[in-house]
Amino acid sequence: MNWQQIFVVLMSQSDRVQTSIYFPKDIHEALVRWAEEEDRPISNLVVRLVSKAVEERQNKQNPPQQ
Repeated sequence: MNWQQIFVVLMSQSDRVQTSIYFPKDIHEALVRWAEEEDRPISNLVVRLVSKAVEERQNKQNPPQQ
């Protein structure tokens, strides 16, 4: 990895916050299987799912003006 690639990785992580989430065992197992099927880390899958849920909620609270 060269310095430019390292810089990009560091910059892309600078806007992220780390947190802990505790899942019921059955939900965790389902998420692990899902992440494996999509060949992605479970954290990436969870971020995608939560991001979509937040976007949908925001759209319900603030529908686009026509």
